[in-house]
Amino acid sequence: MNNIAAVPPNGPLCLTGDVRVEVAGEIVAESDSVALCRCGHSNNKPFCDGSHRTAEFDDPGLIRGGRLVPAADGNAGADDPVRIVCVGNGPLAVRGPLTVVAADGTMSQGVKGSLCRCGESSTKPFCDGSHREAGFEAP
Repeated sequence: MNNIAAVPPNGPLCLTGDVRVEVAGEIVAESDSVALCRCGHSNNKPFCDGSHRTAEFDDPGLIRGGRLVPAADGNAGADDPVRIVCVGNGPLAVRGPLTVVAADGTMSQGVKGSLCRCGESSTKPFCDGSHREAGFEAP
């Protein structure tokens, strides 16, 4: 099963495949489908609660910079699970095979990287460190 992170305009990060979400070292979700907040306003972080609508989150869902790091041996292990590790007050760390698919079909494939969840990155869906300046807080 391939792990996909779809990036729709103005919405959450929609992951499908063999997905595990970790917060503070604990697995909080093991699923074949999960929606993660990328606007920074969810009251149920790291999960989307629809707050992007009231927060008027505005993002075209394109890959404008950043990327995932490919597997060193070129074998991403497509059948392996992907771990999405929530970094305290920071990004979503990708650990395992993932293909990020932008709204226009552009893709980034790899096994390691950081995805924005504060909503402020200039390289969404990837993290550029803007969470520090924004004072983003989340476990």
